[in-house]
Amino acid sequence: MGLRLACALALVCVVPQTGFAEEPSPQQKIALTAKPSVVRVWGAYVADFEFEGQKFQEAIGGTGTGFFITADGYIATNAHVVSDIYAGDARAKTMMVDQAREEVFGHYRDVLDRMSEAQVARVMAGLRLVKLDRRAYVVLPSGDKLDYEIVQTGVPGSGRDCAIIKVKTQNAPALPVGDSTKSQVEDHIIVIGYPGVADAKDLLDEKSELQPSVTDGAISALKHATTGEQILQISAPITHGNSGGPAIDQHGNVVGLATFGTEVQGFNFLVASATLMDFVKEAKVTLAPSKTLQLWQKGLEHYWADEYTDAITAFEEVESDWPQHSEAHGLVLASKQAQKDGKEKKKTDSTGIIVAAASGGAAFLALLIWLATRGKKKQVVPQGMQPPGGYGRAPVPGAPIAKTVAIQPGQSGGIAPTAFGSMTMGSLTCTRGQLYGQKFALTPGGLIIGRQPGVAHVLVNDSRASGKHVWIGMDQGRLVAIDQGTTNGTYVNDVMRGRITRQELRDGDFIIVGDPDCLTLQVKLS
Repeated sequence: MGLRLACALALVCVVPQTGFAEEPSPQQKIALTAKPSVVRVWGAYVADFEFEGQKFQEAIGGTGTGFFITADGYIATNAHVVSDIYAGDARAKTMMVDQAREEVFGHYRDVLDRMSEAQVARVMAGLRLVKLDRRAYVVLPSGDKLDYEIVQTGVPGSGRDCAIIKVKTQNAPALPVGDSTKSQVEDHIIVIGYPGVADAKDLLDEKSELQPSVTDGAISALKHATTGEQILQISAPITHGNSGGPAIDQHGNVVGLATFGTEVQGFNFLVASATLMDFVKEAKVTLAPSKTLQLWQKGLEHYWADEYTDAITAFEEVESDWPQHSEAHGLVLASKQAQKDGKEKKKTDSTGIIVAAASGGAAFLALLIWLATRGKKKQVVPQGMQPPGGYGRAPVPGAPIAKTVAIQPGQSGGIAPTAFGSMTMGSLTCTRGQLYGQKFALTPGGLIIGRQPGVAHVLVNDSRASGKHVWIGMDQGRLVAIDQGTTNGTYVNDVMRGRITRQELRDGDFIIVGDPDCLTLQVKLS
């Protein structure tokens, strides 16, 4: 924390800013997503003194790290980062005058030791406080400075070493706070912050000093403070200046605040997010999903998928909503350059849904066989399921789609009917989420899973699901899942493998909509 901490050059984990030669790792994705939400927190006083014509400075406090937890400017950090500010100007002035007197005594000890107490008092009366500078502000990665007020603070150096501060802003990219009570040993985490040893002021330019550092590791032990609060021991390196920075799990959720460590790496500790949530409740702060963060995530997913037009749209909206964003403008420029270089991935359909009949796939062949077996009997197709212009074309965006009816648990019979009746090629069974136990017919023509009534075949009444979340069906003779540009993503088998754009499915695969507890479906092929 001290301002006079000797700085040494440290290795900084660099996340690519302007493009990726290959798909970034999950850690890189999480780091780039979260970095714009992390700030440097100043909690210091600096005083200018004069004595016998000489000028010098004294200081207390220093810098730490914080991160946005709400879009309207609430920031979480450690209590010890802002403790000197919380104590107030009067205490700071007293402490620095005492420090200045000790400085003078140390410098002139030989002379002052030969003086009487009265003579020393007269000499020390010449010590003058010229200026007191209170530094209670945060520095955004963009370089902007915002003054803060302390809303709630705990006890420094304890299991409640948390504080909530407030700055004036709107639409900040707030990070989601997870539940640390569900954390397990060996869960992978990254820590983002501003360690003082990484500043290296004589070697790095001003812009580099605004870049937070990223370290990674795992939870190595689950412990408790003497006062009972949960403490997470981690292997990720942290040091002075990291204090208050977020430790983020592989789901992108904050599970703790970097708080204290030892000289032996592997013995560093987090105040748990469960404790932070106690302070959130005490401060009557309401946490909600951040629109800016969601737009940023959406833009990054398009960017990583070479969908630069959609990426630019999202990044520009991020810039409009929160002009202080440190990364969005750079990726707008990178996306435009990629377009000029011809790297844009071409879309085959505006909805991302490809009916296999249009590509000569198995669905069209199955349909012909079905029609032949029906003879001359008139085909009855449920309203809304016949594609405009007849079969052989993809559905028109916005056209009504019949809803699949699920078989409720306990009902007898096979799989719920769909528009294609007996053309089922398998089923999707819900293994987690509010639709647990329900089974849905899987047809070559495909199913839409989502939250929008009248559009989704499988209706998911959960805010983590998008209106049109994922389409599952036959494409070019293969069963695939195609994400529909969602906010929370679609995953296959394990969220640790990262979000999908399009992925071939096999018998037994699990499709995860947004989050395993939102909806998880298992593929069963006939």
